[in-house]
Formats: sequence, C-alpha cells, structure tokens
Amino acid sequence: MQITEIKHILSRAGGQRLPVGLQRIGNCYSGTDMAARNRSVTVLFSLIASMTVGAFVLIAMDDHRPITGAYSLSSYLRLDPAEDAVKSTITQTVAHWDQVQIYYSNTLGGNADELTFLTDLANGTKTQFHFVVANGNGAEDGAIQAGEFWKRQRLCQGRNGIVRVCVISDGRSESVTDCQLKRTGVLVESLIRTFDISPRNIHYPVNWKM
Repeated sequence: MQITEIKHILSRAGGQRLPVGLQRIGNCYSGTDMAARNRSVTVLFSLIASMTVGAFVLIAMDDHRPITGAYSLSSYLRLDPAEDAVKSTITQTVAHWDQVQIYYSNTLGGNADELTFLTDLANGTKTQFHFVVANGNGAEDGAIQAGEFWKRQRLCQGRNGIVRVCVISDGRSESVTDCQLKRTGVLVESLIRTFDISPRNIHYPVNWKM
C-alpha cells in the first residue's frame, strides 16, 4: 500500500473520531519524517555496533590477570605511619644520612625478619637494608618495616649516608602494588623531612613507576 493511500485512510478514520494517536501514524510516514527517522535509526544502530565492537576489543586485550594495584583503603589507613618506622625504631645514636636508595628484593615475598635468609637462598647474597616495604606476601601490603641496620644506625654495604629501602618485588615494575608505591613515597618524604635530604639524592630503580 502506498503512503498516500495510508494517509487518505487515516484522514477518513479521523473524521470518525478514532483516537488522535492513530492519526499521528500518518504523519510519521510522511516523506520528510520518514527520512529523519531512518537517519536516527541508522545512527542508533551504528552507535550500538561501535560500542559492541569496542567492548570485544577490550575483552580481547585483557590478559585476565588480577589488578596488581588494587588495594583496600581501610587496610591502607590501618598501616602504621611511616614516621613511626623512621623515628621510633632507632636504638642507637642517629647517624648522618643524605641519600636514599630504593631497590627490589628480587623475591616473591618476605619481611624484615625473613628477607636476609630469603635473598641468601635465592642468589647466595644476604641483602643489607634499612627498611622493607612489603607486598602482602610475608607482611601486610604496604607495611613499612625497619631492619636491624636502621635500628642500630649501621651502614649497609659500608656505603656512607645511604638509606637503603628494599621493596618486596621480583623486579618487574608491574609486580609492585599501588600500596607499595604510595607507601614508598610516604617513607621517602619522611626521610627527606627528617634528615633534610635533597630530592636529587633519591635513587629509584630504572623501571620504577613514579
């Protein structure tokens, strides 16, 4: 049936007091409105198709590994302040410190009590550190622990003035949690304030995420 015939029938039906909504159907099929509606439908389906394709692309790119950086805010807030590890754990006369070195443990886990033993098993070298920043495997994620070298204000590896901060990680930047990154930054800021260390003397691993 042609459009003109539909409109003619609907006009006659309008005279017989059919619902007003039925008359509007005729207007929807006018040439101008039909073209506009066709364009709207085309745009709508194009948008839906684009969103669907985009979703499949994102799914395909996902390697399905857990998000390393995810952490609980409540857990983060429960962690002891960095200042406690820096100031409250010292048992000897405070030494002079003017540099900070952040490095990886090259282990999957560990804490201040176990790390020396673990690194000895891993590579035959007992690591010397002042602080450990845990990753949740051995101590709570982001926990800052002072080691014996810090408590006794001893030099690590005989290197004058360098505070060594060991971040528990296998050495890949993506294995460092967001909580570790934030807490390491807080620890460094505390050391800078406490010992008036220049930011230029803070040394990070080459693949550290700033």
